[in-house]
Amino acid sequence: MPSGAILIATALLGIGIGLGCGWLLGIRKKSKRDVIIDLESRLERALESRADYEADVAEHFAKTARLLSRMTEDYREVYTHLASGADSLCDGEIEIPNAQSLLDTNAGSQDIPGNLVDVLPPLDYAPRKSPNEKGQLSETFGLDKPASEDIDRLMEPDRLNRSA
Repeated sequence: MPSGAILIATALLGIGIGLGCGWLLGIRKKSKRDVIIDLESRLERALESRADYEADVAEHFAKTARLLSRMTEDYREVYTHLASGADSLCDGEIEIPNAQSLLDTNAGSQDIPGNLVDVLPPLDYAPRKSPNEKGQLSETFGLDKPASEDIDRLMEPDRLNRSA
């Protein structure tokens, strides 16, 4: 029989090993609070990243609007320069419209000319001449014989034996 000292030493050693394993597992496993804090910080970073992206997009379009406005003004200046040069060099033989009237969106009439009102876009199929006629999307369109006769002819027993 084991002595009492060995029994006590073994029990203390078992308790020590159990506490050590429990402590190691406890520090390796994150608590729910740590997981929640980690997820909240990741969400906050994602929201900041999205806000930065939206600010970049707004800045991009604002700069695009400024550049287009400046380009329009430059176009007017170039057109005016060319028009005045053509007017002076051609001795008034050419009628040159005013740059502002060309760029003004409300200056011209937006009505469609009468000859273009009834124009249809091109069709990607041939229209049927009568409602009873088969259309081009029909499986039997353009065939002289009905499809059932062709299938019957192909399925003849002697024809199947020859192909095998």
